Amino acid sequence: MPGTELYVRGLRPAGNSIRLRLGDSQSGSLLVDLPTRRAESDEWIATWWYVGALRDITRWATDPQTTAGAYAEPEVIDAATPAEAGVLPHDAEVTGADSLDYVLGDLADDPLWHGAAGSAAPDLYRMVGFDAHSPGIVRVYLVGDGRTIGVDLATRDTKTAEPRSVGWWASTKLIALLNPDDEQTLAAHHRDDTDDPCCEAVYDLAEWA
Repeated sequence: MPGTELYVRGLRPAGNSIRLRLGDSQSGSLLVDLPTRRAESDEWIATWWYVGALRDITRWATDPQTTAGAYAEPEVIDAATPAEAGVLPHDAEVTGADSLDYVLGDLADDPLWHGAAGSAAPDLYRMVGFDAHSPGIVRVYLVGDGRTIGVDLATRDTKTAEPRSVGWWASTKLIALLNPDDEQTLAAHHRDDTDDPCCEAVYDLAEWA
């Protein structure tokens, strides 16, 4: 957990919540219960909400200025406690690092889980690398159709400048551009002014989607 020395050591169902066990190599465990549904609507909470929620809670729980500053097993922090302290976010919180993870994970189709070998569409491309070369921009290197190309994608929303959430499916947009029946769509985004030794051509999609 950023800003702390805690790692997620365990996760299990706990009634209408999930219980996470957080700890480090020196201290006891910190147990945190988080809801699986929203109290006001009973709708399921999206999984990516927990990323920001855990960051906020662990920083708060390990802050010596808070009443939860000293933790020791078997203390359990119920979700209501940080919520009352104004720590628990209502909406998913996305940082720039999260956004980069989400974009790359979507293009790679979570290879650790699905064994997709770095592609959400293996018939069209395989992602072999990336370079976050500018703030809010990542260049992904794709192999397909016998060549390697670089494609610049925005990790921030082009209108709001906020980091993109996991709901922005980069793979869906990229697959549409790589459609072999419509080669002109991708060609319209070719950058003649960019020389990248890692690929044969660069395409700028940062403003396209």
